[in-house]
Amino acid sequence: MWFPLDSVLSWGPYLYSMSLLDDQGLTEVVQVAEQVLDAVNQGLYKEATQLWGKAEMVVEQNADGVNFYNILTKSAPMSEMKSSLEFTQSYLVRLCQRHVRYLQQDTLSQLMNGPIRKKLKIIPEDCFWGGQATDVFLNMEKDFMKPVISIVDELLEAGVNVTVYNGQLDLIVDTIGQEAWVRKLKWPELHKFSQLKWKALYSNSTSNETSGFVKSYKNLTFYWILRAGHMVPSDQGEMALKMMRMVTQQ
Repeated sequence: MWFPLDSVLSWGPYLYSMSLLDDQGLTEVVQVAEQVLDAVNQGLYKEATQLWGKAEMVVEQNADGVNFYNILTKSAPMSEMKSSLEFTQSYLVRLCQRHVRYLQQDTLSQLMNGPIRKKLKIIPEDCFWGGQATDVFLNMEKDFMKPVISIVDELLEAGVNVTVYNGQLDLIVDTIGQEAWVRKLKWPELHKFSQLKWKALYSNSTSNETSGFVKSYKNLTFYWILRAGHMVPSDQGEMALKMMRMVTQQ
């Protein structure tokens, strides 16, 4: 789950603490993040999306192309979008390329359109993994930056189990931003959740290397996954599998 405003506002401090921004870079990132905040506060969500794209460019310029999905790596050069997509707004082109392409890597596409399609036996022949991603992205232009924290409150109040997990090295949805929106919840039990101490997690019973931390109270659980970026299962597969077993109570 992504609450973009809290993420954008925390990018500067997070990157600065990880030695990926200097003082000037921090100032520039914070300034554009505040522009995003102003647009959201005025209900200008389309403009806020445009400014989100601007914020990412400022980050990349100051952090030497840092990868938004794992800060210990660099973003690959952006490829040209197919002309048939008929994009008309350059900032949406950049946003789409930066974020959708990670879901359309060759190995993942081959897996989903091959073995997984055959296994499920329900995917229509004219439907392909990732085929709708660009259209969905474009049509969410006015929705990306809308606050939806109240929906989580509704889920918690209804007794639905809510699990939040975050990779330590993720930037697009950094841990600081995730923790920020959790603190904004109006759930009556939040103070009891916040007062708990987290518990260390290990990927297996023989390992003494900490792989993450977890905190859980009633139907809210938060996992902090170490040495992982946005793609937790690919960065820390064993720990991701253990987390899934814990979530599903296996």
